[in-house]
Amino acid sequence: MSISKQGIDNRFNKASVAFVKSIFKDCLENELHKVIVPDFFAAFKRVLIKDATRFVVPDRLKEFFKGTGSKSGVGIQYEYDIKNGRTSDLTITDAKRCDLVDAKETISKVLPGDLIIRDLGYFILSLFSEFKKAKAFFLSRLNVKCYVFKEYEQTTISFKELYNQMTQTKKSLVELYVTIGSQERLPVRLIVQLVPEDIYKERIRKIEKQNKKKGHKTTDGYKARCRFNLFITNVEEKDLPKEAVYKAYKIRWQIELMFKHWKSTCRIHNLQPMKYERFVCLLYAKLILILINLQLIRNFQSYYFHNKNKLLSEDKCFKTLTKGFERILQILKQESSKSIIELNKIADLFSKEHWKEKRKGRVSYIEIIELFTCICDN
Repeated sequence: MSISKQGIDNRFNKASVAFVKSIFKDCLENELHKVIVPDFFAAFKRVLIKDATRFVVPDRLKEFFKGTGSKSGVGIQYEYDIKNGRTSDLTITDAKRCDLVDAKETISKVLPGDLIIRDLGYFILSLFSEFKKAKAFFLSRLNVKCYVFKEYEQTTISFKELYNQMTQTKKSLVELYVTIGSQERLPVRLIVQLVPEDIYKERIRKIEKQNKKKGHKTTDGYKARCRFNLFITNVEEKDLPKEAVYKAYKIRWQIELMFKHWKSTCRIHNLQPMKYERFVCLLYAKLILILINLQLIRNFQSYYFHNKNKLLSEDKCFKTLTKGFERILQILKQESSKSIIELNKIADLFSKEHWKEKRKGRVSYIEIIELFTCICDN
């Protein structure tokens, strides 16, 4: 029996949206996960990295997905527990909903023993205080507008003087115990990392270009802060030495890489103009496929890391699985014995030229894993 295009379109309705959402929810709740290294970040129960990706959608969806300006847009908040290898949050919103709002609304999901690593988009002092009350830990860059006071004192830190001290003593990394915020005065460890001169000059060039457009002047205090990478945390030094802070924060980039796979390989943002119900069904269907692919990749990553001490590249694996979509479909449909045969074929395929490559001047994920396993052993 043939079905017209209009007939197919009519089948995308409230019921179909509810059905696809239920399948997506089931995929999240029953996600098969595998720990790459059991004692990775052993001091914490979960290590949560989170960020959002946004993309423009056709104007006919403006009623449902508000964007910036006159554009319609979709936002996806994604949080991943990198210690235990599972998704802790994957929420579709409109693009107008900012990261700070999400951070405030999801604070109840934080558990004792969590380590939360986020970028400046989620920076808010009251939130860090809530993390401490929940007996959780945080690691973040320091907002340049945030006041920094010497511990037990009312005087603020002069970053210009700090730079002079570090250059005179030839130190590129120091740790200070400070309080931050003009009123709240939250006690934290401040890790100060000196950046190379070329990076400092590039930062100044960018901010002065931005300020020139706005008619503002770059302050000396801001210029002094540009000399450093500044991180704050409430994790004790024994669990996160100052030498390891930068590499721990770099883990957050795994989320950025994931968004890159979603867009460049899975084309999650590439949907034609259509009615709301059809759009939502297709978007959730793509996310379901991404979750299935992630489960396969992460389980194979664990297997090969244990057996070969090599890590599979998510990007290369995503491309292979996306090209061989029919194979994944057959695995889901077939009985377990036949599925195992197909999974073994995928494993064999992954073992050929699907490894993460070490890039010059960049910290590799394996180095980070080995570092935070060694800290645990010590």
